[in-house]
Order: sequence, then structure tokens, then C-alpha cells
Amino acid sequence: MSHQRDLPMPPLTGDEPCTTTYGFFLDNYDQHSGDVVAASTMCRRCPLVRACFIWALANPTLSTDGIWGATTPWQRKQLRKELRHRLGSQSMKRALRSEYARAVAALPRSTA
Repeated sequence: MSHQRDLPMPPLTGDEPCTTTYGFFLDNYDQHSGDVVAASTMCRRCPLVRACFIWALANPTLSTDGIWGATTPWQRKQLRKELRHRLGSQSMKRALRSEYARAVAALPRSTA
């Protein structure tokens, strides 16, 4: 099985909360824990949140841990499962690539 990325990482500037703050890779991902709520809140304020979220959905082997796009590993696993069930694997991959391209194109110019 290939571990090649379907999509490139979102274009980081180095100012994103995940690049300047520790606490996005936790020992416990209970969505109600203070650490998860704090990391998710920081993510939601980031201009890359949508692109990061889609990237994490499209790259499950590279996002098995951590808060990505304001979601926990369990949340992403469930979302992938639901998408695969609704769309099928190939359609899901195409949809994620398309949405990722839209998310990156919508980023502020200083980020894209």
C-alpha cells in the first residue's frame, strides 16, 4: 500500500497556531477535554482551517494523530467512513481534491 500523499500540505506561513504553539499532538483526544477544545478553537481561527481539514481527510496515513482542521483523529476517521459510504472511495478522493483546490484558491494572498 502506498503512503504517498494525495494532496500537498496547505501553504504554511509559519504564523499558524499549530506552528507556533505546542498542544496539537496530545495523549488524549477526548473532544471535551480542555486541551482538545483549546487546540480546536485555535484551529478555527486560522485562515488555513478548511484546507488543513480537507488535507487531513485526504491523507489518513499522515494524519493519524493530532488536531488537524479543528478535528480529532476519531472525528476524521468517522467522517472518512461516512464519506466513503455515501460517495465511494474514488468519488470521495475526487471530491476531496476538488474541495482542497477551492480551499487553497480562497486563501488570502499572503497565505496562498
